[in-house]
Amino acid sequence: MRRIVLAFAAALTLAACGANERDVRADPELDALFEQLQEAADADSATPIQDQIMAKWSDSGSPTVDILLERATAAAAEGDEEMAEGFLDQATALAPDFAEPWRLRANIAYGAEDYAGAISAIEETLRREPRHFGAMAGLGLIYEEIGQPRRALEAYRAALVVHPHYDVALEGVRRLEPRVDGRDA
Repeated sequence: MRRIVLAFAAALTLAACGANERDVRADPELDALFEQLQEAADADSATPIQDQIMAKWSDSGSPTVDILLERATAAAAEGDEEMAEGFLDQATALAPDFAEPWRLRANIAYGAEDYAGAISAIEETLRREPRHFGAMAGLGLIYEEIGQPRRALEAYRAALVVHPHYDVALEGVRRLEPRVDGRDA
């Protein structure tokens, strides 16, 4: 029963973000990794699968786009958000269905405390990769930070539907469930 409730919460969260799996290109290898992630017995066995998924997410299939993302990451690390955004704009223009530039935009916006911009970028990430448990957990962190614990808990639970052993989401659920469940937050 708990799985059904969590699946429903995930569906609602993704629907709110406009995620639509039909818009995402099929990748049988990634699908198989997500199946393995669901079947992982514990966090130790899930970690290498999680790492493989993240590696697939970061590979655009285009050396040019991958270099643009590296440059965007370096510019953001140097504090040059404008330059990072320029590289991300170029990457998005070349690979409009690729989620990673949007995830990086979310990180940059979050670092600048532009929570609306971060949420918007996460929504774009989830439109391109509805199973992005990192983006869902990031959404949870943002909602928690802006004082919306119920929405934060829903986002963490949605991440756990996809990745049952994801530490960030597990910690968020542990932190928020006692405060949120049983009352209207």
